Amino acid sequence: MELIFSLLFLLSAFGMGHGRVRGRQICNVDCSNKMAPVCGSDGIIYTSTCDLKRLNCGQGVFVVDPAKCERSRGASCKHRCANTYDPVCGSDGRTYLNRCILRVEECRVEELRRSVSCACAPASTSLCDMRMRTCNQNVVPTSHAHCQTTKRCDDVCPYSYKPVCGSDSRIYNSKCQMKVKNCGRHIFETPMVHCRPQERTTGGCPISCEAVPHDPVCGSNGRLYDSECDMERLNCGLGGAGRVFPVSLEKCRKKMDSCERIQCPFTLDPVCGTDSTTYVNYCHLHKATCKKGVELAHYGECPDMSIRENCDAECQDQESTYPVCGSDGNVYKSTCDMHKRTCGQKVVAVALHHCEATKHCVLECRGDNVAVCGSDNKMYRNKCEMKTKNCGQHVYEVPLKQCLSGFHFLSCLRFCPKTFEPVCGTDGKTYSNECFLKMENCRARSLGRSFVNRIYHGKCGYPQPQPKLYMFR
Repeated sequence: MELIFSLLFLLSAFGMGHGRVRGRQICNVDCSNKMAPVCGSDGIIYTSTCDLKRLNCGQGVFVVDPAKCERSRGASCKHRCANTYDPVCGSDGRTYLNRCILRVEECRVEELRRSVSCACAPASTSLCDMRMRTCNQNVVPTSHAHCQTTKRCDDVCPYSYKPVCGSDSRIYNSKCQMKVKNCGRHIFETPMVHCRPQERTTGGCPISCEAVPHDPVCGSNGRLYDSECDMERLNCGLGGAGRVFPVSLEKCRKKMDSCERIQCPFTLDPVCGTDSTTYVNYCHLHKATCKKGVELAHYGECPDMSIRENCDAECQDQESTYPVCGSDGNVYKSTCDMHKRTCGQKVVAVALHHCEATKHCVLECRGDNVAVCGSDNKMYRNKCEMKTKNCGQHVYEVPLKQCLSGFHFLSCLRFCPKTFEPVCGTDGKTYSNECFLKMENCRARSLGRSFVNRIYHGKCGYPQPQPKLYMFR
């Protein structure tokens, strides 16, 4: 009898040990390639069922109805999503890191519904897209700091509440938060009235003051406004201690005199201010900054915030004289291509000199014949010609030998003697003999460069006196 109990004990012990082995195998399963968000019984959103089991092995957490992971049901919207880069586009026009992160946002915002189409995503949302659109231009990824819509992506925002209204009609805690949350998108600050529809409907905040005559008003915040309407529009929704009201104009007299000293030309290069006003150029915006604290929203004219863009419009293949420079700092094939790729971001066409790849497009090249080699392996008469002929493309100067490596100058070939009778040229180089110097001059003529003349016989730095011929009568 004792033998039977001993055998049963050993078998049960073996079975239990085997279960633990199997448990460890389940815990260590690879879930890296699975992306199907689920709601756990602990109220946390997981990347997939596999991830839920792996992260909660033996703790009794299981998959429940997705509705239980919604803010309206009391969920906290906590998550344990992976950092896998697999972008998806939400119906709010934003691109999310992956489906799991989008699911977290769905938990927070009930109106948001998942969409796997990334038509709303900004240009170059992936390395593949960048390479496809800049094929043969040797464009490489660089730091966020070098691009207009990404230079604030890595900012660490201090905890402060200075609400701003974004061009996407959302209110953000601060300008820093608006930029970081919209990394890669052209979202800029606009007057608060565009984010407070209830104020617009009750008439508390004017949308536009264009028809109101210019009648300067000094605000209680020490700023000088164009009119009382302008003051109410730019301070919409501020109540209590933050409310701005008119005070005596004399309190702003010093500011008025100081700002009026700023003399601005009327050269047309429009810029848009954070007050949704288009200024003639940056100097006029600087004057408005002096008066009422307006900052630069973006280059180009201010878009009409009331117009809803048609993101489904198709572009016709129309040839354009020059590419289009967008207010987001990117270059596009045409205006239609710009609107389609940035739909919902209020990107407008700006002067060509505001984009790196188009700022040399309309230069008038002088007759300098200093040949350069482009990164496209083509020779150009000078750097200016290289830039203008490649308007909108990433072509830059490379060492001349890169272009000459496949260029044989057939017409300049000579059978030069092997004798070493060195001569020094005006380019500071030593040639084996006069024949090689003439060959170099032939190449210089082909490239449009200045000729090389002989300074003296001998190696450069070691002139050799030549015998003189004296004639007697």
